[in-house]
Amino acid sequence: MRFAVGCQVDAGGCQSRGCISAFSGIDLKSEILNLKSSNWVVRSLSFGVRANGHLMAALISAAVLLLLPSLVCAQAKVEGRVVNGTTNRPVPGQEIRLLIPRGGMQQVGTTKTGADGHFVFDAAGIDSKSFYLVSTDFQGVPYNTPATFNSNGAASVDLTVYDSTRSPNGLRIPAMRVLAGAEKDELRVQEEYAVQNSTNPPRAYAVPGATFSFRIPADAGTPTVSVAGLMNMPLPQTPAPGKPPGTFSIHYPMKPGVTTVTVQYVKPYEASGVELKDGASFLLDQAELYIYPSSLVVDAPGFQPAGIDNPHLIAKYQAAQLPAGASALDIRLSGESAAGPPPGSGQPAQGGQQEESQGGNPNGNQGAQEEVKVVPNSVSNLTAPVLAGLLLLLLWALAVRMMKEWPHIKAEATGEPAGRTLDPQAEKLLNSIADLDELFATGKIAEPKYWKERLELKARLVAFLKKSPPATLESYAARQNPH
Repeated sequence: MRFAVGCQVDAGGCQSRGCISAFSGIDLKSEILNLKSSNWVVRSLSFGVRANGHLMAALISAAVLLLLPSLVCAQAKVEGRVVNGTTNRPVPGQEIRLLIPRGGMQQVGTTKTGADGHFVFDAAGIDSKSFYLVSTDFQGVPYNTPATFNSNGAASVDLTVYDSTRSPNGLRIPAMRVLAGAEKDELRVQEEYAVQNSTNPPRAYAVPGATFSFRIPADAGTPTVSVAGLMNMPLPQTPAPGKPPGTFSIHYPMKPGVTTVTVQYVKPYEASGVELKDGASFLLDQAELYIYPSSLVVDAPGFQPAGIDNPHLIAKYQAAQLPAGASALDIRLSGESAAGPPPGSGQPAQGGQQEESQGGNPNGNQGAQEEVKVVPNSVSNLTAPVLAGLLLLLLWALAVRMMKEWPHIKAEATGEPAGRTLDPQAEKLLNSIADLDELFATGKIAEPKYWKERLELKARLVAFLKKSPPATLESYAARQNPH
């Protein structure tokens, strides 16, 4: 069984009741679709521009002047400033790298900061439609931030670094989430630790050895561990086993703010009962517990029932305040396991369904995945004359295109239906991601390789969609089962 429970939060707090504000998520698919739809007006105007005609030339000029004043752009440029967040001073002489995720992270160029912490990359070789990362290493800790280009092809990047410390003072876990699912003779567990670094002044916790240690049942084997990195992308980590059975650690710098560490493992399950005494090297404040199936008997001191997700048979328990000094949980589960994964897609969502069972948010998520819709940019602010001219331009372009393509259309009238809802290259990338997910789900590809290839495919897809004209993007299931 594979399922994920989460809630969307921003820097200000939780958007739905009952969730822990330390956790957050990013819907990369929605961002890709938004990138796809952001320039649809520009693409529509570029269609059929080569044809002759004084009237059409006048319409095109008027539309460009009224709608697209930023078509004449400066050359792409990336510049910014590096500031030490511990001292609030600029960092001079710091080496900065410009990276692009293409076949792995490729280095586009390097530069150094001046006395005021300012840096700039020349325009040569920089494409404002591509995705870049600005990267540097400061006191042994890597820092990265994306370069976002404006309409003039310029990207201004502020990169904050911190002094490093070897002291764990100021680190704790304000929120922990445990998901446990009993299927047949196995118990699948996922634990999410929100590690808060509240050092003052802020410093990055980095030591030569382990920065985060945790404990799982001794019979669970080696767990899978990841850390939420830039844009909330999971970064696989290699857990190092400790001397006591079931203890592991990772070496990942804990920067100021929240770092989410996810631990997954599988252990044997018996209806007579199993115990989970999992914990970490920092103190715990509060925790949430999600149990599948909901019929299991849960004995967990400090936890109170907080609702049931009936469609997916998941029970929620919450410990709003754990005892002072607690660094581990004491959970016992017993009862008959489920014959398979939760009903539906196997990935029920937390928050919406649980709130409904308690009379909460009536607009909660009704399924395992949120529906993603492509919403074009609004043109409601355009005046009637401009809209009329644009419509006339499009009709003329369509007529010209039909005249050019008519011989081919006539010759292939008996062929298979024309028109694709998605560019072949984009469809190929999406199918590659789906195939990679399927290989990973069936255990046919190692996890480090899986995440590396998946991140590369996503980066290529984002870069391609920025450059290509818009298209109506169907779901993967619809594209694999055409009518």
